Amino acid sequence: MTTKMIVACIDGSELGDAVVDHAIWLANSSQSPLQFLHTIEHSHQSEHINREGNLTPNMKEHLLDELSDEERLESKKLIAEGKTILDAAKQKAQQAGLTNITAKQRHGSLPEALVDIESDASLVILGAKGENHQGDKQGLGSQLEESIRAIHTPVFIVKRDFSQPKKMLFAYNGSPTSSKALKLLAEGQLCSPSLDVHVVAVKANIDDAKKLIDEASIVLSKSKLNVSTRALQGEVIEQLTAYQQENDIDITCMGAFSHGKVHGFFFGSFTTRMLLESSTSFLLIR
Repeated sequence: MTTKMIVACIDGSELGDAVVDHAIWLANSSQSPLQFLHTIEHSHQSEHINREGNLTPNMKEHLLDELSDEERLESKKLIAEGKTILDAAKQKAQQAGLTNITAKQRHGSLPEALVDIESDASLVILGAKGENHQGDKQGLGSQLEESIRAIHTPVFIVKRDFSQPKKMLFAYNGSPTSSKALKLLAEGQLCSPSLDVHVVAVKANIDDAKKLIDEASIVLSKSKLNVSTRALQGEVIEQLTAYQQENDIDITCMGAFSHGKVHGFFFGSFTTRMLLESSTSFLLIR
């Protein structure tokens, strides 16, 4: 049976190197094949379009030729830039001792590419901000939510430069996606045994939070993970982000986008708010 691969999506963004570094660490930890993916989404706009008056047939033909030539040049440039990015990532992974590495370049949007390769992927790694969000400390990439929603494979979101992760917070709320994540965690599929796992439940009623912790403790009791637990009372995002900071958490693992897009539009997505307000990297389970 073919081993599924870790797919690291890279571009020219400021988090590109961090995505590569996290991908190397995750591939080494899981002994998984690693694929670097670069997508080219064309958005060509000619700088020479004549907007004055009606175009004659000859002018239209000349304009179409001009656009075609410009698009070909832009495509060649984007392909060359992407190949440079992929080659550098592959070389870095080889220098780190990895051998099962591939690089792929695709035309089209990132969500489309992820849907096509999902069946071969065990984990997808994305930077929180893409190339169009350089220097935007608070923003998230424009395609991030769409990419996460497009697939049901676990997604690792890189939010900062790489340093060897030591602690992972697992936010458990008893939802179907959270229960799925708990099962995967107990089976050793979500993190390296070297990580300290902090299981945290937050509820308005502390007794409800304690019940969730008891559930999680039973499931994790036979795992080989180093687990500590904490029941907290209060507003969920406020309590989780405070816990992250107080305990130097490196990675936050949780279920993602359990509600539909319409619910998120009207009420705001809990997942998106957590991504915006936290400084840790994230492991999201759909």
